Amino acid sequence: MVRYLLKFSYIGTQYRGLQKQISDSFIRDTDSIQGALETALLTVSPKSLIRPVLTLSSRTDAGVHALGNTAHVELENKHNTIYNSIIVKKFVNRYFSKCGHTIRLLDCTPVTNDFHSRYSCKSRTYLYRFMVPKIPEEQRISLPEAIHTYHLRSYNFDVDRARRGTQLFMGTKDFTTFSARAVTDRKIQYVRALQAFTLEEAQPLMPFDPLSKNFTYWHFTCKARSFLYNQVRRMVGALITLGLGGITEKDITVMLQVPSHYNWNPRITPVPPNGLHLLNVEYDPDELRRCTILEQQEEKPRSEEQMRELQLEEQKQELQLKK
Repeated sequence: MVRYLLKFSYIGTQYRGLQKQISDSFIRDTDSIQGALETALLTVSPKSLIRPVLTLSSRTDAGVHALGNTAHVELENKHNTIYNSIIVKKFVNRYFSKCGHTIRLLDCTPVTNDFHSRYSCKSRTYLYRFMVPKIPEEQRISLPEAIHTYHLRSYNFDVDRARRGTQLFMGTKDFTTFSARAVTDRKIQYVRALQAFTLEEAQPLMPFDPLSKNFTYWHFTCKARSFLYNQVRRMVGALITLGLGGITEKDITVMLQVPSHYNWNPRITPVPPNGLHLLNVEYDPDELRRCTILEQQEEKPRSEEQMRELQLEEQKQELQLKK
């Protein structure tokens, strides 16, 4: 049995979220990204002797996108060989294309068992994208922007004020007020340390679209080792409300200084999920290098007969995917 670090991207619009909603591992839950990935791994040849179950590094909600999320999974085949990354990506992505999934497996790296996709993570970077109309009440937007960008209805947005507000969140703070209420009895540590929080002007996704000139585009980028549930969307919601003049910097300071789920300012609405993108999950490069199983360490098929069997299995799998 070998552990593999998976890196994958997705457009989260059509899914109920990253995590599986069905606890029974024998029921396929392809309405979640985790469930779709686990189902796709079942198509890899030679077939794994153990059912793929992902351990996720960073959970995202329904409608949230990712350019580079990660997870690890254990796989084992009857030849006791390590799967080739190119072959795994080929089968998994072919399944996604065939079934209309907006998910792509970017990398599959064999790692030692002491590497953990979640606990070995050093930081996570999120981006929140939104657009501000130049023309009052402009409602016409392109489809890609509707999927990836929050459309701010008001054109009276003070960017400099919102940018100054990002500094209120920097450093180690108790973010209880900026997290959704937990639905579990598990004790939660609400103290988090933001490493970066910026607001920068961005570009339209389709600059040749005639509608794109009617808006300005902006990115909030936030980096920390970990985030609380809904923390980024609540912080961005507070900053956008600040930029619109709905609250003051003092209001945000009070929510941080008196951390409580009951201290959330009712004038603030958490921003919708479609503008949120998980950009990357970062690991210590030296640790990842140490834990990566190199090509020369991989076990090879021991005979020509095994090689022929592997080729036959791959051909059979390709035929099944084309049906």
